[in-house]
Amino acid sequence: MEYYTYWSVLETPSHSIKPYSIFLIILIISIFAFLSVLKFRKNDDDDDKKIHLILISLFIALSLPCYIYLRFFNYDNTTERISKLLQSDRLKKAEGTISNYRRESEGKSMIESFEVNSVTFTYYDNSLYEFNHFGGNRSNDLYDGLKVRITYSKGNKFNEIMKIEFQK
Repeated sequence: MEYYTYWSVLETPSHSIKPYSIFLIILIISIFAFLSVLKFRKNDDDDDKKIHLILISLFIALSLPCYIYLRFFNYDNTTERISKLLQSDRLKKAEGTISNYRRESEGKSMIESFEVNSVTFTYYDNSLYEFNHFGGNRSNDLYDGLKVRITYSKGNKFNEIMKIEFQK
């Protein structure tokens, strides 16, 4: 049977942010703050202005080398490591058709759950859970009788879906 990837842990928003981009954002904000203090604090007490410029300069002095190191000297192999993990034997696979698809309310949260070959999968329908997990409202895409192959790991509370593939 041939499958195509519907969702993978590689596609999560938590994986899309590169570490060096955080330092670039801090650097840009610090430069704008430095220039703003220089321009708009002309009539203020010189000591206050110096303290603000020194503090902002510390952010610039720390974020610039961090950005340069992470961007140009540090190799980020996260994609390769996650791809290896998805293909390894450490994760389990469930292949078959979805059965017992349910969408239930648990307090203020919605929970969706289903089974594939007697393995139960449960996830929350909220954006915070979806940040680095399989989550969100999938009721339009998942249904009873859909043929899937799921790569998962045993979680503390639920089986964690790492990759879900649909049959073509």
